[in-house]
Amino acid sequence: MSKPKERKSINIETVSNNSEYLKELEDENLKLRIENAYLKELRRLRLEEETLLKKQRESSTASEEISN
Repeated sequence: MSKPKERKSINIETVSNNSEYLKELEDENLKLRIENAYLKELRRLRLEEETLLKKQRESSTASEEISN
């Protein structure tokens, strides 16, 4: 009669371990999503800044040509 009890306790431990593992995976997934969103936004801001600097250089060059 002790074998069913052993199986039941093993199943409970397995379920507990699986749910803990699932929770860890969900936490890691959330962290990676946040990191990915941060890096995408950082890239967008850098590209925006580069575009503004390029426009400033072009307008500066154009104004130098006009003044010469």
